[in-house]
Amino acid sequence: MVEESIRLGYDGIAITDLNGLYGVVRAFQTATAPELFTASPNPKKGFISVFGTELTLADQGHSVTLIPLTQKGYFNLCRILTLGKRNAQKGYSKVTSAEIIEHGEDLLLFAHPQNFLAFQKAFADRIYIPIHRDLTWESILLGQEAFRLEKEQGAKLFVTQRPFMHTAERKVVFDTLTCILHHTTLTEAKDILIQNAERHLHTLPELSALWQDRIDLIEVTLEIARRIQFSLSEIRYRYPQAALEAGETTSDRLRSLSLKGLAWRYPEGPPESVVQMLSHELEIIRKLEYEDYFLTLEEICQFARAQGILFQGRGSAANSVVCFCIGITSVDPTKIDLLFERFISLERAEPPDIDIDFEHERREEVIQHIYQKYDAEHAAMVCTVIRYKTRMAIRESAKVLGIPLKTVNAMIKFIGRDGFRRLREECMHERFGIDEHRWRLFLAVGQSLQGFPRHLGIHTGGFLISHNPITEIVPVEKASMNGRYVIQWNKDDVNFLRLMKIDVLSLGMLTAIQKSLLLLRKHKNIHWNLAQIPPEDPLTYEKIQEADTVGVFQIESRAQMQTLPRLKPKCFYDLVVEVALVRPGPLQGGMVHPYLQRRAGLEKVRYPHPSLEPVLKKTMGVPIFQEQVMKIAVAAAGFSPGEANELRRVMSLAWKKKGTMEGVRTRIFQGLKENGISDKDCEQIYKTIEGFANYGFPESHAASFALLTYASAYLHIRHPDVFTCALLNSQPMGFYSPRNLIADAQRHQVKMRPLDVQHSNYDYSLEPSPQAELLDLRVGFRSVHGIPTKLLREIENLRPFFDVSDFAKRTGFSRPHLLKLAAAGAFQCFSDQPRKILWEIESMSLDQNSFLWGLPRENFQEKNSELPFESQWEEMQREYAHKGFSLHLHPMSILRSTLDQRNEALLQKQQVPFSDGKKVRVAGDGQKIRIAGMISLTQRPPTAKGMCFITLEDEFGFINIVIPPDVYQKDRLAIYGSSLLEIWGTVERRNSVINVKAKRVFPLLTEVAEALIPSATMHTSIS
Repeated sequence: MVEESIRLGYDGIAITDLNGLYGVVRAFQTATAPELFTASPNPKKGFISVFGTELTLADQGHSVTLIPLTQKGYFNLCRILTLGKRNAQKGYSKVTSAEIIEHGEDLLLFAHPQNFLAFQKAFADRIYIPIHRDLTWESILLGQEAFRLEKEQGAKLFVTQRPFMHTAERKVVFDTLTCILHHTTLTEAKDILIQNAERHLHTLPELSALWQDRIDLIEVTLEIARRIQFSLSEIRYRYPQAALEAGETTSDRLRSLSLKGLAWRYPEGPPESVVQMLSHELEIIRKLEYEDYFLTLEEICQFARAQGILFQGRGSAANSVVCFCIGITSVDPTKIDLLFERFISLERAEPPDIDIDFEHERREEVIQHIYQKYDAEHAAMVCTVIRYKTRMAIRESAKVLGIPLKTVNAMIKFIGRDGFRRLREECMHERFGIDEHRWRLFLAVGQSLQGFPRHLGIHTGGFLISHNPITEIVPVEKASMNGRYVIQWNKDDVNFLRLMKIDVLSLGMLTAIQKSLLLLRKHKNIHWNLAQIPPEDPLTYEKIQEADTVGVFQIESRAQMQTLPRLKPKCFYDLVVEVALVRPGPLQGGMVHPYLQRRAGLEKVRYPHPSLEPVLKKTMGVPIFQEQVMKIAVAAAGFSPGEANELRRVMSLAWKKKGTMEGVRTRIFQGLKENGISDKDCEQIYKTIEGFANYGFPESHAASFALLTYASAYLHIRHPDVFTCALLNSQPMGFYSPRNLIADAQRHQVKMRPLDVQHSNYDYSLEPSPQAELLDLRVGFRSVHGIPTKLLREIENLRPFFDVSDFAKRTGFSRPHLLKLAAAGAFQCFSDQPRKILWEIESMSLDQNSFLWGLPRENFQEKNSELPFESQWEEMQREYAHKGFSLHLHPMSILRSTLDQRNEALLQKQQVPFSDGKKVRVAGDGQKIRIAGMISLTQRPPTAKGMCFITLEDEFGFINIVIPPDVYQKDRLAIYGSSLLEIWGTVERRNSVINVKAKRVFPLLTEVAEALIPSATMHTSIS
């Protein structure tokens, strides 16, 4: 709306949200600080951006609009909106006329003719009646009533366009959103839709022509604008003040805590460089008056530490000496070379950016502590705007157009991750049986919905904490989650207004590491905190180089495992680089391969321009970190500090707009060419920046994550029993399922003990092993699917049990729950025949009022009944169905004999036989191969140019599969439709990295399926 008003040459615009101030910051920013890299025109000098809200009233049939005149009026407006949201369910507001009158000081009120008299006395000269003309009878009748009040009551009128859209072409989108709101279709909507497309912004000549009979009412808008003396730039934010002793200042408190922390972190004495840096950082913080920010973070971290909650700070300012000393981060600043001015600068005077990750299972304790300490008046979470993604846009637009759900599901399955691109192919309407006109409308509407705001959600952890009531800054409303309050602005709005926020985030790996540390203390008498885990362990780095990293933080993905043997990390900073390197930013910017080639000495280090050598020297001429990209823009493209700061903002998904990126390209090429950089290097530099606009890590962020990477890798290698137990007790998290984690632990010589009602706890547990150094790992009841946690936790309090009947009596489990436990193997302590237990439970009386309670209703054993034989495949299926894994059976080990039989037939026909994981690892480069396995992981990242990656597993380990785009398109239904696959292709060996490049992908045929489905077409010749 604001951009269109600027294009139309307006002197200003007033926009009001419904029951909130959700979009006012973005409108204000567009009007006062337009993006530097877009081609949209700048507003006229003195352009006025007026904002307010339209309120639905609980005791009136028509809404009113409120506009703040002064800062006090703005406070009152925020208070009214907060009152309305506190008393209503999410998405609604309940405000009464009396509440508006009570808090109406310094507010303009725009009334409907029918509620004008209710507010006339209270608002006196601050009440107006807006009228509009959109060629509908409603607007004509409204005008007539308003003119009557003007004549009889002296009401002041003014002209408004009351626009619902910025251009008339957007009516179809508006109608679609209206139908979505009312859960109806376009054909059934009828009178709930607006009658025409007139409710859009018009040109000034069109407005003059439309109101030529009352041109004076247009001029009243100027009078109203002149009365408004408030702007969002007047909002003043004060951070909560720390409790101080008499005569103590915040600077004194922060310095005192930092010096105590310095002695704690360096018990043998700190390096002189660290002492000097600490003094330097404290001085900058003092000058910018940011002490309360750091003290608030320190208090939150102290609470977490007192409760035994593990945490780790990250973000641009987290890895400073101050943060290390006061305990916000465990990253020793001597391990990385980061200037404090990268985080907090006197020149930029930007708020610090520190995120704190807490254990994901215990973060809510920290959140509730913040609410309790600062109360709901002074602490609230930042919102996030949930937008329509491709699949939701397809579903909603199809629903509005009356396309059947069956057809919609077929479309969703057909497109996979390709989005609308596949639906734009020729004759798609015929494929789905939709007439061409409706199909074109569906595509237009669906693509228009993509990225459009859908609803308000809670930010993952962003907190706004204020010394003054938050309602003096922004309205606050209840969230759908109990005990949560959320402001009406998102993180970008908060950043633009320079309000300081704290990100209280969660991280599953912190839960796993904390549980590992507790298990080490309990079972091995090893007392460590995160910073005390032995650093630079040679064996840990050796195994990292071998990509032995299942379950290890940040380097467990397929892409990371492929990179590790090539990068060969040898020290902590290598891990910092590794964590930052395999990201969409460096990947899309084409940085990964050149860096690895240069690190291996296969490519000479070069710099596109001499000015870039200081920026890129420590990363071998390749930009890996987000800060480097910003420095490239300044050093080589001549960016000003303001442009560099704007570039930082566009380097995130929220700001990645087509027009913005085109403007970035133009500005970068202009600066680079002025510095004599070649076209080829210009393209590469821009490609790098464009990649980072998707996703790239700041160096300090990568360092924080690298600490957790090393800690988890050390635990995984040195204490696989402890680490696997902690990981399994922290699920769900990470890339791998419990099945994968257990198999990896077994490969690391950890002995698994089965689920057992006599010995298992709810969590996985460790038990002494008589024959090995490592502890044995006992499966916990949390592995069983479909039984409430509360019931499972009770088992360990009631044992021992004499038999299944005794268990049923004492626990009170229902028959379905008993059957699930039995199928998962939990009763094998009573019998080594699970089917016998299942039959016993089926025959058992569970009526507590019967004298047969817990006893069989009939004794099938006395009838010499034989239980049906349970094959290995059926046993494996039973265990997988009820806990997701088997300790001693793998699907491929059972199918191996069948595959061997097929191999005999394949060899007779001179066709490629099946290989297993062991054979793949010794196969030659380029060798044709046929493999079978179970899907462990499927990835098709947007950075991979259409490639799909599958991690296949058999009884011998993982096999990496690379599926080219043409094979993926041909066999995608098999990839997503079957858990067991047959793949043939060729082996690719790159040093120690082994992949199978697929040529075809099929569902793996089992014994039963083989008898039904011919497989003669699924072969390739050996020759």
